Amino acid sequence: MVAVPVPLAAFGAAAPAEAQRRVVGGEVANTADHPWMVALSSRQQFGSGRSGQFCGGALVTPTKVVTAAHCFFDEPKGVRVDRPGLKVIVGRDDMRGTAGREVPVRKIWIHPDYSWAANMNDVAVVTLGESQGSRPVIDLLNQGETEPYAAGTRAQVYGWGDTTGHGDYSAPLRMVDVPVVADSVCARDYPGGQDGKFDARAMVCAGEEEQGGKDACQGDSGGPLVIGGRLAGLVSWGTGCAEAHHPGVYTRIAALSDAVHSAL
Repeated sequence: MVAVPVPLAAFGAAAPAEAQRRVVGGEVANTADHPWMVALSSRQQFGSGRSGQFCGGALVTPTKVVTAAHCFFDEPKGVRVDRPGLKVIVGRDDMRGTAGREVPVRKIWIHPDYSWAANMNDVAVVTLGESQGSRPVIDLLNQGETEPYAAGTRAQVYGWGDTTGHGDYSAPLRMVDVPVVADSVCARDYPGGQDGKFDARAMVCAGEEEQGGKDACQGDSGGPLVIGGRLAGLVSWGTGCAEAHHPGVYTRIAALSDAVHSAL
């Protein structure tokens, strides 16, 4: 994640030249256990060293990937941009390798009320040019569900982002287990201004509130926050990476599930 007024900077794409968010304090994971975990790639923009990976996403139907809207916006300017040669990488654990498939993208839907400035409604749906057939997908939380977001609930975050907060991007997929943070605590941590403003209507926080050390980071943007085996959030924004009293802020899927389903 990156500091907040700029969403992408919070959990932005993973470009060597433009830091974005990746898993800090976690462990190596794999797509065999998490087959719905995918990477967004633009070799033309971000180079081929790590397969052009710049954001994460989750396969929710054989042809649809849910990710963050800010992955398709220019970080300094906050305007919509094309990602040349955009592909979704399926079934690749290590971005230095060639396993899995690089699937072309047919269409991108961005929530009509997405706000770059406020980090609100940070969700997009990517339509693949080729069906992934019987590959397992992940279910979304339903519109209006609240129980999964109870403070202290354990959640898992996945990504190929920065593991230290200093531009050390991971080649292998990583995951970290973090607790959900109470909305009232997150609102205190992000009251507005330089650190950004938390809004529970479409956001949820997760992380080690007191000691830090576990978080998503640059390059993890759009990656899934999973609770009870379902997609509950997307890496969206935050101040720094794994800082105490600055938990990661995620798109609250249960607040936007109906809108997402309309694009599936």
